Amino acid sequence: MVIDYLYLILILVLISCILFIIYLSYQYRVNDINRENHGSHGSHGSNGSHDSHGKHGSESSIERFTLQPLHEYKDNLTVTNINNQASNMLNDYNRFKIGIYNKQIYKDNENNKNLLANALSNVSDSKKLNMANKQPPPVVNKFPIDKLISTIKSRYNSQYLSTFANDSVNYGVLANDKCLTVNGLCKDDYCLLECQNSLYTTDSQKFATKRIYSADDASRIMHTDPSKISSQNIYPFNIFTSLVNNNCLTIGDEGITVEKCNLNNIKQQWDISPDENICVLN
Repeated sequence: MVIDYLYLILILVLISCILFIIYLSYQYRVNDINRENHGSHGSHGSNGSHDSHGKHGSESSIERFTLQPLHEYKDNLTVTNINNQASNMLNDYNRFKIGIYNKQIYKDNENNKNLLANALSNVSDSKKLNMANKQPPPVVNKFPIDKLISTIKSRYNSQYLSTFANDSVNYGVLANDKCLTVNGLCKDDYCLLECQNSLYTTDSQKFATKRIYSADDASRIMHTDPSKISSQNIYPFNIFTSLVNNNCLTIGDEGITVEKCNLNNIKQQWDISPDENICVLN
């Protein structure tokens, strides 16, 4: 804004200078004609015999007094140059003004883009917060530390299995009134056999359980980086591993199996309960 006023003042001063020069040129020409006219009258008063000559001088003075158009004066060449310079300066000023306007428009557009990006980011954050607020907090029922596990429920298909405790750490898994057995007398890697009695037990029907509370727990057990643990896991859950080969109890559409542990596999994730009434607690 200040630059605009400075350019305007400069142009007004330049125009004033041009008008002043034209005025001086005009005054100089009038004074010159007056001097010539005064000299002719003096000659006529001193010599009356020269009336015709004085008359001729007077007529000549009158003719000289007739002003020619301004553009015919030699001084107008300088005035023309000044007019051209003024025109050029005005054009430069207009270009400068347009350049400043364009820069301001560009700056405003960039600011508007940043404001829009921030607004969209805030909207996205607000949506995430709203979604989080709408989700009810999980109800966590702590497993009693003085109880043994009697029932387990698959996270994959909600299938229930009964368990019995060999001791406070290891469990047997029941299916169809038989015990899941790994190796031992099985023809395959695992099978269902009659449960061993308390007088004779081997590790083939024993499974240890581990409580998984977080992705760090899962990565530690799997000996892998936490980034490789699925974000779809819901904690906590239990896994059951065979004392024979350290493979995990797994349930699928075909039934119960014992497979290599993969804690990202929901078929190996179990909820546990101390009750035999199929009330599974987290």
